[in-house]
Amino acid sequence: MTPSRITFQTRARTIDHLGRGQIADCPTAVSELWKNAYDAYADAVSLHIYDGATPIAAIFDDGIGMSREDFLERWLVVGTDSKIRNDSDRTDIPPGHLPRPRQGEKGIGRLSAAFLAPVTLILSKRREHDFAAVMVDWRLFENPFLALEDIAVAVESFKSLDELTPLLTSMRSTLAANVAPSNDDPRCDRLVDAWTRFDDYERSIGLVETTSDRILSFQDVVISDRHLLDWPAYGGAKETGTAILLLGVHRELSVQVSTSASDDDAEIQTVRLDLIRTLTGFTDPFQERREAFDYEVVIHQGGFRRSLVSANDVFGLDEFRSLEHSIEGDFDEAGVFRGKLRVFGKDRGEIVHVPRRPPPRAARERLGPFSFCIGTFEVMADSSTHSDEIHAAMYAKAEKYGGVYVYRDNLRIMPYGNPEADLYQIEERRSRHAGRNFWSHRRSFGRTAFNRENNPNLRDKAGREGLVDNRAFRELQILVTDLLSTVGKRYFGTDSDIRNDELPEIQKRNKLAKEAANKSTRARSSTFRRFLKENADATRHAVAHSVALRQRLAVAIEVQDAGEVAIIADEVEKLQQDRDRLRLPPLPARLGDQEVAYRRYRDDYRALSATSESLGSELSAALESLRVEDPEDVATRRLHSNQSRLSAKIDRYRRTIDGQMVELRGKWHSQAESDFKQYYLRASPLLGDLGNGLRLSTVLNGLDAIAAELDEDFAARYEPFLRALEQLRNDIDLDGALTVTENERVQLDRRVNEFNVLAQMGIAIEIIGHELDTMDAEVRRNLHRLPQEIKKSDAFRLAFEAHTAITERLRFLAPLRLAGYRSRETITGEFVANFVENFFQRRFKDDRIIFEATKSFRSIRVTDLRSRLLPVFINLVNNALYWVRFVDNRKITLDCVNDLVVLADSGLGVDPDDVANLFDLFFTRRTNGRGVGLHLCKLNLAVSHHDIRYAGQDDPKILPGANFIIEFRGMTHG
Repeated sequence: MTPSRITFQTRARTIDHLGRGQIADCPTAVSELWKNAYDAYADAVSLHIYDGATPIAAIFDDGIGMSREDFLERWLVVGTDSKIRNDSDRTDIPPGHLPRPRQGEKGIGRLSAAFLAPVTLILSKRREHDFAAVMVDWRLFENPFLALEDIAVAVESFKSLDELTPLLTSMRSTLAANVAPSNDDPRCDRLVDAWTRFDDYERSIGLVETTSDRILSFQDVVISDRHLLDWPAYGGAKETGTAILLLGVHRELSVQVSTSASDDDAEIQTVRLDLIRTLTGFTDPFQERREAFDYEVVIHQGGFRRSLVSANDVFGLDEFRSLEHSIEGDFDEAGVFRGKLRVFGKDRGEIVHVPRRPPPRAARERLGPFSFCIGTFEVMADSSTHSDEIHAAMYAKAEKYGGVYVYRDNLRIMPYGNPEADLYQIEERRSRHAGRNFWSHRRSFGRTAFNRENNPNLRDKAGREGLVDNRAFRELQILVTDLLSTVGKRYFGTDSDIRNDELPEIQKRNKLAKEAANKSTRARSSTFRRFLKENADATRHAVAHSVALRQRLAVAIEVQDAGEVAIIADEVEKLQQDRDRLRLPPLPARLGDQEVAYRRYRDDYRALSATSESLGSELSAALESLRVEDPEDVATRRLHSNQSRLSAKIDRYRRTIDGQMVELRGKWHSQAESDFKQYYLRASPLLGDLGNGLRLSTVLNGLDAIAAELDEDFAARYEPFLRALEQLRNDIDLDGALTVTENERVQLDRRVNEFNVLAQMGIAIEIIGHELDTMDAEVRRNLHRLPQEIKKSDAFRLAFEAHTAITERLRFLAPLRLAGYRSRETITGEFVANFVENFFQRRFKDDRIIFEATKSFRSIRVTDLRSRLLPVFINLVNNALYWVRFVDNRKITLDCVNDLVVLADSGLGVDPDDVANLFDLFFTRRTNGRGVGLHLCKLNLAVSHHDIRYAGQDDPKILPGANFIIEFRGMTHG
């Protein structure tokens, strides 16, 4: 009997299993398509997510592209021969590129597009070929009653992208015909039967809208220029490339642009963060020479865009090598690790780690060579060799980039490195004993890197969410885990000799440095306070004297009294010497209660400097015009006078320095004499213990322990002094450097405290905004339930009016809210002026303030969001309202001069010293002010590339007080 020949029958659902069914999550699907772009020799790939009625995403690359024939012969062929093809045989390598190892392994990576959206439109351009397009509705492959050969995919080619729109209609018709075929379609009976059976099944399980309904209703999704502008081949920036348009994207992508998604929803926050974490570091950032392959994730909301992920936003090799603890090297085929060791910021040379047993050598189990590195920093800043600023920055970067990633042929294997994907169980071991198991996965930076050629047994799982758990993979884990445990205990952990020897010294040095900084701060503050107290009267007298001298000089010039001019010249010389002596020393980081005294002194000194400079100029002119002496004698006398004055000043400095050096030398000689005796005084009693029966080994250990302790004490005492002397010898300004550092530290401390205040403000505002409507309704309901006799009283009427006023005032802020999608619109100066006038109407009236918006301002037109521009004017006018209270003529004006919008007031203006800090967060001179308004003005305007500044010398000034200048991009008049 002849045996029957039976073949497999392929159902359409196979594609669904190979596509959606084999992908772990959305970021992994994106990475698969990015890998395809890498295989296509793209230099850049990007994911763009667009908001809209139907969210659309797009993946753009500038690779070699595909022709219509490529779509038919390769893209639409599932399971290509890429796995067994030799990379060196490839004929599609573009000029200027070296061969790349293929990332594709199974030939099904392209099907991951099915996970991202129900419908995919692919546009591609290959050199010397027409544009080609494929449209696929992946939901067709969900029908288990359809045969694969019965589904038609729309494929087209065209000369220009101008032809795309009419082609889309025919391509959609092709897809729709898979559900609703025409009667003359040879597939008609099979398709109708398959969809009838599938519809009946879906309705039987309670679905209201069937899959066929959703396919037929998806024909109206609009693709516009907005969705293609970032594709390099669309605008002609590149000749080749591919665009994958994902229509009606998966929820994990749509929530990235959804303004209606709740920001406090934990699940949404997890989804948003997971996309960033998984796609960050897509290419290996620890390579000595990174391959030119850029990637980016861009969010498009309204007319604005922002970058979520970027190839440059990584923790790179230079940063890694600046860590205080690290190992970096390679495992060979025998499992031996050779690499560099760094502990507490010092390079400790090469280390070699031999495994307890070699890895297997059988072809199907073999683990090949690979690279490994890991680095971290101390948990406590007091124990770290990093400065406080760098230590804080490392903590912030660990939140963003921490973890041990895995790379094959330069590209990341997902999801290793993510918090939940701790490949080497670092945190599990650390939970058993954090001291000995030194490494922390989230506080470490590192990676494992290998290539497919040397490690063919390290293969992807079916879902591409990691590596297959085979012998080679387990050997990889064993080798790295053993290395981490061994070097952690030997060099880094609590049992490490290096840690036990060096950590106390580091902690002591950090403590002494902080104490020295605090001591210097107190000394600087005390010196400054004393200087102000001792010289305030002298400065005021010098100012008065300079004014009197100018008056005497004017009289002398008028009556041509040469003798008086000569006398005045001597007094002016003394005045200039006084000015040098009265110059302010460096300001301490915090002025505290000395701020008023400082500002008064500063103003007096500026007046003295200005008057003395004018006096000098006028005196020189008088000496020349009156010919008091021969010009050469006058100039020579001035030369010698200045030389004498400066020489005296230098001599005074020299004598002071010599005196302090003598005092300092005496102090250190005395300290050294005392230290010479310390060891003998402390150690010699131990010798007497030998006669009392104490063991020799115990005495020797005691002698060594005292010597080691004193050695550390002496190093901590003398080495910082020697470093300071070395820096002074190299002309390094220690006082200036310390002042800058101390100022930065004080500002950081202040901002941390104020951020806590801001957080509380935000919570309060959030609660008030959320509860306002409910509370208003409850108050009104109960007020109306009161008896009629009460409701007729004046007390009730006034209370009700006050409640209404405050509620309306809060509701008036509705245009400013940011929640929900809001489109850009044309905003006129007339609208802004009326809004401000209505908002502050009562305050303008109560405080007798004149508010004016000029015709020029009312005519301006700016395209932007109301919620972005209106808060700017509200904050600026609110500030002006505070400052005009201190003057009699109270006026606020909005104007436009030479295309510069000016908001001016007649108040006290801004102190010149405060202009540089005016827009800093939390900077304020208002009593009980928060210092938030102007900072938010700057941020709001910067988002749309507008700018705001305090009026400078060349800017228009409308009123004598504060004048703020706003430059609106794209502003017109109408």
